[in-house]
Amino acid sequence: MPKKSRQGYYVKGKFVTEVSEPDTTSRTAKKKASERLQEIGAALVAAKVGLLEQLPLPEALTEAILEAKEQKSFGAKRRQLQYIGKLMRRLDTAELAAVCAALGIEA
Repeated sequence: MPKKSRQGYYVKGKFVTEVSEPDTTSRTAKKKASERLQEIGAALVAAKVGLLEQLPLPEALTEAILEAKEQKSFGAKRRQLQYIGKLMRRLDTAELAAVCAALGIEA
């Protein structure tokens, strides 16, 4: 009987096995989390500029929110909200909790 092949790859001539754990989060759960961040982003777009200045947000996210406030087209605003959701995935839990607390929504 042939020997089972091992999963892995070669680095500089040495065989290295896969050590990383596979992501067991379902696709639906990931999508719901992403949609939740987009909803929080929409609340940020609806918030006043003074509140945005007080929040500990990265510069790129703040610029994207201000740009979304200027959008008139429905499609452009929708795409901008998706981009804001993408940027919000980079926030750590403390920053996200601070944003939710400032907006008065639960995290």
